[in-house]
Amino acid sequence: MPSTTKATLPRFPSTLFGWVNRLLRIDLSSRRIRAEETAHHLPAFLGGRGLAAKILWDEYPRPVVPFDPRNPLIITPGALTGTIAPHSGRTCVASFSPACQPYNWFTRSNIGSDWGAMLKRAGYDGLVITGASDTPVRILISDDEVSILPADEYWGLDTIDLQEALTNSDGTRVRTLTIGPAGERLARLATIHSAYTSAAGHGGFGAVMGSKKLKAISVIGTGQVPVANIDELRTLFRAVGAEARTQRSRPKDLSGENARLQSEMGGGSIRPYACTASCPAPCRTRYADIQGVHFNRKWTGVMACCSGRFGGGQRDYIYDWDLGFRGAFEMNMYANRLGLNHWELLVGIVPWLRMCHLQGAIAGVNSHDFDLNSCSFWANLLHDIAYRVGAGDALAEGGWRAAALLDWGVDIMPRYYTGWGYPGHWDGHAAFINPTVFPFWLVAALHWAVATRDPMPSQHGYVEFPLYWGPFTDGVLYDKPRMGGLKPVTWDHLRAIGERLYGRADTLDPASGYEGKERPAAFHDLRSVMKDCLPTDDRMFPLIYSYNTDDRFCRIGDIEGPDVEAAILRAGTGLDWDTHELERASERVLNLERAIVVRHWGRTRQMDERVLPSFEYDENWVNPEIGARMQLERSKFVPLMDAYYRLRGWDVESGWPTEQKLCSLELDGVHAKMVDGARQAQARLSELPPALPVKDWHKDDPERSQ
Repeated sequence: MPSTTKATLPRFPSTLFGWVNRLLRIDLSSRRIRAEETAHHLPAFLGGRGLAAKILWDEYPRPVVPFDPRNPLIITPGALTGTIAPHSGRTCVASFSPACQPYNWFTRSNIGSDWGAMLKRAGYDGLVITGASDTPVRILISDDEVSILPADEYWGLDTIDLQEALTNSDGTRVRTLTIGPAGERLARLATIHSAYTSAAGHGGFGAVMGSKKLKAISVIGTGQVPVANIDELRTLFRAVGAEARTQRSRPKDLSGENARLQSEMGGGSIRPYACTASCPAPCRTRYADIQGVHFNRKWTGVMACCSGRFGGGQRDYIYDWDLGFRGAFEMNMYANRLGLNHWELLVGIVPWLRMCHLQGAIAGVNSHDFDLNSCSFWANLLHDIAYRVGAGDALAEGGWRAAALLDWGVDIMPRYYTGWGYPGHWDGHAAFINPTVFPFWLVAALHWAVATRDPMPSQHGYVEFPLYWGPFTDGVLYDKPRMGGLKPVTWDHLRAIGERLYGRADTLDPASGYEGKERPAAFHDLRSVMKDCLPTDDRMFPLIYSYNTDDRFCRIGDIEGPDVEAAILRAGTGLDWDTHELERASERVLNLERAIVVRHWGRTRQMDERVLPSFEYDENWVNPEIGARMQLERSKFVPLMDAYYRLRGWDVESGWPTEQKLCSLELDGVHAKMVDGARQAQARLSELPPALPVKDWHKDDPERSQ
């Protein structure tokens, strides 16, 4: 067992607010621990996702294999993480991804809870981990003192048992990122986990930690993050919270639910829960002591995102099983403890396996008959994936790879995976979980085309928001009724907001077509970066719609909703930036990310268009304003891509950022390095295979969602 390595790190002078001017670097191979300043990257690259991209560009002229010790695991809170800026608790995790296809792009994920806030309070804008240990280790950061500690005794623990063990050893203030058995075994759908339910899900970064034999990263921070105007930040926190409480479903009187748990569920309790730091309007609930169905034990935790689909029993016919609440909650928490990505499981792997079974391609998995109504089947499936047992060894590679490895439903799999190795999400086609109709998924198609992963977790602002706020709720596309019977947001409201925000009313017209959709696509691409760098909550920001104004356009006091991010940044950092300047910084990050994939893999427009077959078949839902199922028409979409590239400042033929564009963003010298790297990549890499065709297995199903 290796001995403990400790270092006491210096702090650097800083005139910054929000940022703390220190980056922590740890090399697990050499066991070197050091710190360096971050001020030279800030505020130009904002923090979070932007800081990660800048570090990667400067230090990695060529890509590395995800499980190579040289692969950096970059963990960067945002500019305002650790302050009371509203919804600022998320943290970016970035690396060369083992989950991505066709290449292991450098990409990112986000994790909530309050780990990132604690890191900032310990005095760090970010953490870069390279190298790999020969034996299990963990990292403990306690303000200026950083240690690499043996973790043999913790290897094998699940994500929550590990956190509880470290709370016992390091104290109740400690916050931990950890991996479960799936990460230890390098499953490409392994998460990095914190608290009950927060996870860096997409990207497979739990496997990157596992490849480094790194079980956990714990932090204790006792300092404060300096802010420029605490009174203004408090005012914005309260005002945004008040707005959020009129928008979101949220826990109110839970006495009835607690009584039902006692009378119908065999016990347990429920209380409100905030899934991230600095949340002014908690919308989650924490369940405690829920009796399991398969395991003879009680479970405590939270259900979030798509986790309810473990239970099936949903309107969408593809989720046609029924585990009930207790079974769903148990499988949700079991998957969390194993460190498995729920989205990959519930939107990709399980729907694909279900169709393989219906088509007669499989009878079961390993020795277990295929039965989604059985908690025992689910428990065995999750166990076998996390521990790589039998067919679970291939399934741990993710559904995209598993289909070929197992030779199960190779032609079925693309129906559930939109692109880059990721299951569908707000695309109107591959995902049966997000009601999305034409023409709104055209913007999603543009986002998917230029992404390095599933782009939608930080881009709900266009594809989801109009459908949720507009007349398609109340059982039209969404089952969810309006809160408190509030007046609807009409299509006239939406068209006026489209004119105001994107410069064209038809961008939010349900009966419109392809024209002009490049505008919201470009707008929300920048907002995605902005949200991942400050950060702000993706399901709240940008603040566009409101029930509190006659025109349904959001305002926070005298600040227009889309300008609130800049107001928060000014109050937190003291920067005299308006929204235009914040968008310019976000555009700098976005273009540097594009330059990275061009430099590393020679990425071109032809590669972007590999996602288009995922939209060239009938959509899953029918737009009531159109009355027919629509599909992408390439002859109309290609000009839309042209318009998007021009608006972005990228060459229309190649899809590469132009030298003029990069220099206008003060990225001088990036173009030459990008082009040189792309030429080397094109000489190094074999020609891409053609994109997979997509067969619509559900086209003639009479039970198909309407």
